[in-house]
Amino acid sequence: MKELTAFEMESVNGAGWLQDGLASLGSSMGASAWTLSSNLLTIDLPIIGTINLESIAPNLGSQVGNMIGTVIGFTIEGSLASIPMFGGFINKLLGN
Repeated sequence: MKELTAFEMESVNGAGWLQDGLASLGSSMGASAWTLSSNLLTIDLPIIGTINLESIAPNLGSQVGNMIGTVIGFTIEGSLASIPMFGGFINKLLGN
């Protein structure tokens, strides 16, 4: 049986489309930033050789971006849903 990631758990738990979209966008942006900065994260050690942090933690940028996008999406959805008389409509629209 597969263990779900935080993004997958939120998807099946009924997270709204805005939160899902921002989590996906954050994941893509984090992965891109992590890949682009891999040249800066290369360390050349005399005895061990070259160590690249991207090879040690290849999914770190994606996971960090995903979590940031999830938090931003959750905050926006929660703020919109808490507006009096308008929040119920927004809550249904966002899928919460």
